[in-house]
Amino acid sequence: MSSTSAATPLERLEQTVSTGAIAHLPVWSGIHAADVQPGIEALLAELTEHFTELESSLEPTWAGVMEPLEHLGHRLGAIVSPIMHLVSVKFTDEMQEAYDEVQPAVVSFSNTIGQSRPVYDAMVELRDSDEGQNLSEARARILDESIRGMERSGVSLSGDGQARFSEISERLAELSTIFGTNLIKEEQTDRIKVTNVARLDGIPEAVVEIARTQAVDDDAEGAWHFLVNGVSYMAIAQHATDRALREEMYRKFRARGQSGEFDNLPVLTEILELRQEQSKLVGFDTYAELSVDSKMAPSTSAVWDLLNELETAARPVALTEMETLTAFMNSQGVEGEPQPWDIAFWAERQQEALYSYDAEALRDYFQLPRVLDGLYTLISTLYGVEIRESTDGAVPVWDESVQFFEVLRDGEVIAAFYVDPYSRPGEKRGGAWMNTVVGRDRLLAVGDHGSSLPVALFVMNARPPAEGRPGLMSLDEVRTLFHEFGHATQHMFTEIDEGGASGMNLVEWDSVELASQFNEYWMEHKPFLRDLTAHVETNEPLDEDTLDRIIDSRNYMVANGTLRQLHFAKSDMALHERFGVDPTVTDPNELDRQIAEETLVTPRLDDESNLTAFGHLFAGGYAAGYYSYKWAEVLAADAFAAFREVGLDNEAELRQVADRFRETVLGLGGSKPAAEVYRLFRGRDATPDALLQDQGLLAV
Repeated sequence: MSSTSAATPLERLEQTVSTGAIAHLPVWSGIHAADVQPGIEALLAELTEHFTELESSLEPTWAGVMEPLEHLGHRLGAIVSPIMHLVSVKFTDEMQEAYDEVQPAVVSFSNTIGQSRPVYDAMVELRDSDEGQNLSEARARILDESIRGMERSGVSLSGDGQARFSEISERLAELSTIFGTNLIKEEQTDRIKVTNVARLDGIPEAVVEIARTQAVDDDAEGAWHFLVNGVSYMAIAQHATDRALREEMYRKFRARGQSGEFDNLPVLTEILELRQEQSKLVGFDTYAELSVDSKMAPSTSAVWDLLNELETAARPVALTEMETLTAFMNSQGVEGEPQPWDIAFWAERQQEALYSYDAEALRDYFQLPRVLDGLYTLISTLYGVEIRESTDGAVPVWDESVQFFEVLRDGEVIAAFYVDPYSRPGEKRGGAWMNTVVGRDRLLAVGDHGSSLPVALFVMNARPPAEGRPGLMSLDEVRTLFHEFGHATQHMFTEIDEGGASGMNLVEWDSVELASQFNEYWMEHKPFLRDLTAHVETNEPLDEDTLDRIIDSRNYMVANGTLRQLHFAKSDMALHERFGVDPTVTDPNELDRQIAEETLVTPRLDDESNLTAFGHLFAGGYAAGYYSYKWAEVLAADAFAAFREVGLDNEAELRQVADRFRETVLGLGGSKPAAEVYRLFRGRDATPDALLQDQGLLAV
């Protein structure tokens, strides 16, 4: 539909464009806050009418029940997903408020479908029919998981129970939005203010410049105003020589979501209570059991077994790491035990001393365009594709810094993706993520294609370019780029045409990080790492000695890093098993602090808790699933071991393993259970051995 013919709010929101074989691309600039509420209300009215008609005429066949439901989902997602994306990357109060107005109705409509007894009965009848017994493997899994999903969504409830389930779902969606919005709004207003230039010593110049510009925007010229966000926090925590400044930033950063109108404690407390209540309504003792029921892990006890096994391996090494760090700090003239705001700073100094490289200075070698080229070359070599940027301006983007690329195999476009690399304080939430724009689906096919072509987007928060230079990246940012692009490969290289199981659809949450964490391992292969580097002024690559030191340093403080992740995972599981269930657990923060005390060996503030800013749990999809990072890390290490076994420089055999990885892990999507897919790739189940060996923890 052209923009000139789009007369109603709904028509404007539904505008899309095509570029060659790629279709269904949103017109981002055409999505305005003023259209959101009337447009979505009109859409929901239409979809409700269609669904009512469907319920009255259901046939227990694939074409009679599954395809019509998929069409309804496509139409709703094609509008809601771009709006939610813009809230994350081009935040405005108006857009957020507009979506907040209609979000309960969106959730209510989804609940109506999820709790439709006629739909459920038709699915069960289809499963038991001759057609159902002869469905393709992908369709059979979509049907089975749809039935199980409806059972978890309260389809068997009636009367007050069903009404309460729906009420809880709507309230949880509202609370999740409030939780995330509080953090964004607090970042817009909170500042660390510096007026003495001497206090800036050690802080990277690019971050200082951002703070200077922010002060000018705040009408405080001659000062430096640091936003209390991840970019400022890491720069000050790792590099500021002013200990008091580090302490001020640490205390403010750790207090996010805890003050006044932005207090997230009552929000997350209500979320936890409602999750437990909802779980009991559908037959589970705890929300943790409900969550794990749809994951690769066979039980909550299996999750705890893995967490405890990893902790047993990491804890003694972590204690040694802290003893060594304390001794190093003391040797530099700072007496006593390190405080919480000392750890990151002295870890950076010790790492520089041990491995003789300056992490901040390394940025000059990692130019974003070259790193992207290196990443694309790797993907092309492994998987036999070509990646080229679309530069003709035909594809709409949401910011001028966003790039769009096409992926080709044998000269034919098979997928595409957007890249949004740089931070935009105040309008773009922190972190990095990958999302789906268009999925591979035969029901969305255009032209002579058998299915729509998948399109991904991935978002980072790297420092913007400064002083006419390209964007310069830290090692961690390069690793993040590889991580997110690993997600994109699973979305783009899917071979499944059934939308419900293509890409990452139906891939269990605790195996979703396999492809992303696997992709990070290439950073540890020296020839590849060398090719990513070129000094911004001389264009010279990093020297061999520095490359060796970087790779040798990959396990620096790895045991403490493991304990940190285990703390997050254990707090998550414990909260969703015990809060609202165990009468002795009344304060989420206190439970988190107890687990931190048991798990961590690094110092913390007495009243410190990360829960009020823990978006993964309360504004994302990781509730009772944060362990997934470690579960998938085991899978990724075991998978990369298959590549190491044939030799990373053995191009012929490497390509064979990569083909098998692409055809199984990346290609099969959710058409089979993740455990079965992994066995098809590896020939066996994964074990933690490869991860522990890689991290130097196996002997312990």
